[in-house]
Amino acid sequence: MTRQELSNIRDLTFSQWIRNNLPDSSKGLMVSDLDFILQNYKTKVLMLLEIKTRNAELKTWQKSLFKKLSRWIKNGIDKDWNYLGFHIIKFENTFFNDGKCWLDNKVVSESELKDILSAFLE
Repeated sequence: MTRQELSNIRDLTFSQWIRNNLPDSSKGLMVSDLDFILQNYKTKVLMLLEIKTRNAELKTWQKSLFKKLSRWIKNGIDKDWNYLGFHIIKFENTFFNDGKCWLDNKVVSESELKDILSAFLE
């Protein structure tokens, strides 16, 4: 059974603490979150997902970071696991019901995305 999601309770306190207490980008520190890590422990597959809304794009430094992270995982993952890569889901607005959706720059419907992700992760 899938656990109930705890929604709309993201606490930004630690995010603010990072901004106030750690070196900033002028010192080389770049901080990003990653939206989803999908793992099927039975079939030993792993996929990273970043979600962008309101037609937003990854920042250049963020693209570079995620590309390196993906390469590091691919090169170091256990031999019996299959790393399915880093993927971007972008919404024209906020979700399927208020605009287009893209998976890695290809327009997809909600049902297509469900089928693609489900097939990858089985």
